[in-house]
Amino acid sequence: MKQTMKAIGPEIHMLNHIITKVLTCHVKAAGIDEITLMHGWILRYLYENREQATFQKDIEKTFSIGRSTVTNIIQILEKKGYVKREFVEHDARLKKVILTEKGKESHESIEALISRLDVMLEDGIEEEELALFFKVTDKIKENLRKQKVECSKGGPECLEHC
Repeated sequence: MKQTMKAIGPEIHMLNHIITKVLTCHVKAAGIDEITLMHGWILRYLYENREQATFQKDIEKTFSIGRSTVTNIIQILEKKGYVKREFVEHDARLKKVILTEKGKESHESIEALISRLDVMLEDGIEEEELALFFKVTDKIKENLRKQKVECSKGGPECLEHC
C-alpha cells in the first residue's frame, strides 16, 4: 500500500512563506511597510539590548551577516529615522547604534502585530498539540545542528550541498 507522506522541509518552507506574506500584509496595513523582515529583526535586537551599547559588530555576529550588509541596513534605518549612530567617548572610531523614538514605536507596533499573528496561528490548536509541535521543532533544530557539525567535519553524514 502506497502512503502519501509529507516532507518536513517543504512544509516548513511553505509555512514560512505564508507567515511572511500574512505578516507583510499586516505591516503594510499598519503603515510600516518600509521595514523588511531583517530590518524588523535588527530593530528588535536593538530594542531588547537598548540598556547596553550596541555596535555594528554585535549585529553582524548575532545575525551571521557580513559587515557590508549590516552597514547598508544601518544606513537605510538611519535614513528612515529608526536608528542613529553616536560616537563612543573613549574611542572616536567606534559608533554605537541606537534606536530613535520612531524606531522604538515601530518595533512596538511590529511586536503587537506579531503577537496577534501568534494568537491567530494558535487558533483551534490544543495546548497538548502546541506542546508537541514545539517538542518536534526542537528535535528538528537539534538534528540540523548535528548535521551542521557533521558538515563542518566533512563526515560521511554531510549532505551534498551543506
